[in-house]
Amino acid sequence: MNQSRNTILNNIRQSLGYHQLEANTLQSLEARLAHHPVHEQPVLKQALIPQFIQQLEKVAGTFETIPNIKDIPFVVLDFLQQQQLPEKLVVDSRLKTLPWPNKLQLAYRAAQADDLVSVSCAFAGIAETGSLVLLSSLASPTTLNFLPDNHIVILYKDNLVAFMEEVWTRLRAQPIPRTVNIITGPSRTADIEQTIQLGAHGPRRLHVVLVEKSSN
Repeated sequence: MNQSRNTILNNIRQSLGYHQLEANTLQSLEARLAHHPVHEQPVLKQALIPQFIQQLEKVAGTFETIPNIKDIPFVVLDFLQQQQLPEKLVVDSRLKTLPWPNKLQLAYRAAQADDLVSVSCAFAGIAETGSLVLLSSLASPTTLNFLPDNHIVILYKDNLVAFMEEVWTRLRAQPIPRTVNIITGPSRTADIEQTIQLGAHGPRRLHVVLVEKSSN
C-alpha cells in the first residue's frame, strides 16, 4: 500500500515539476504542524462542569457526580437498581481494581449482542456540546460504546475541556488510537415518521459519572 501510494505521489510531483519542497514552504508546513492554529471559538457562559451538564441534559443524557474513583462501583449498582436492570455488565478493564460488590457479575471483554449494560472510561468530555470522547483500546473495545442498551461512562473532572480543539491537542501528545468516538447523548433517529426514537443505532441510555478525583 505504501509503495503504491509513493508511486502515485511521485508521478504527481513529476507531472507538476516538483522534485522537492522549497525551503520556505517546508518551514511553513513544519511550523503549522507544530503549533496547530485554532479558529474562532464561542464564548462559554458558564464554568466547564455546569456547561457540560447543561448540554448533556439537552441531548437526553443523565449524570451524577462522585468525589472519588472508589465510589464508582456503588453508583453503578445504584443505577442498575433504579433502572431495574440485571446486575451483569461488561466493564473497561482499567476499572478492574475497584472494590466491586460481589453481587455484580462483571466481564472484561468486548461487548456482545446480549449484553445490556457497559461501563467505559472517557478520554475527555467537551463542555461546549456535552459530548464524550472515547478511544478504542484493548482495555476498552469500541463495542462497549455501541452494543449494550445502557452505557455508563466514567469521566474524570481533569479530562473535561471547553472545546473539541483541546481534545485533538491532547491526542497529539500520545500515540493516536485506531478509533476516536465522539458521542453526544443516547443514540437516536427521527427517520421513522419524524418521531424521535432512542436506541436506534446504539445505547438508548447514556449515564455519565463525573469523578472529582481519579485517585485517593
